[in-house]
Amino acid sequence: MSDGPYRSLPMSRGWMRLAEFAENVNFDRADTGAAASHALRTTWTNEVPAIVVKGLRDVFLEKEPGLFADARLARVEAVVAETAGYGLGRLLAAHCSSVLAEGLTGEAGLTEATKRALESYAARSMRQIEEHYCRKASARLTAQVRSSISDAIGSVDITALARQCAGLEPPLRRGGSIRKHIDIDAGVALP
Repeated sequence: MSDGPYRSLPMSRGWMRLAEFAENVNFDRADTGAAASHALRTTWTNEVPAIVVKGLRDVFLEKEPGLFADARLARVEAVVAETAGYGLGRLLAAHCSSVLAEGLTGEAGLTEATKRALESYAARSMRQIEEHYCRKASARLTAQVRSSISDAIGSVDITALARQCAGLEPPLRRGGSIRKHIDIDAGVALP
């Protein structure tokens, strides 16, 4: 018997774990939600250099903003050079430009841009996992995984995560990424 299509998923370990949890009905919504949050957080850590976050924070949180948005957009474009090779970093810079063009600035603007980048990346990752399952698994399992991942991503507090990623709130404590069930009573809930 196969270990499941998640094993051959060409994505990072966090996204593979989310697919594994979504595939296995023994993991509840809290487990898959924690896996989705962890996957987004580790992707952010690996795909958005600190210099990019600092540069964008400087643009959005400057003490005396300029009168014209064009100067801010030019500064965001200067930060884009630092995102070469980082998919989520480029996505963040693009959303920052969009948010500035809409007139949002300050913490609200930075939060909104980060939130949009995380949501876009989560949607892309979900589609990539679904495509992989379409090729490697049955239609029933693919539908189950799609539904479970959609629910998991929907349960993540993206706004709080965006504020943490943008450095507007302290990150959650380091430690176990996903809670482990170590007790006999911590297993699968009975109906």
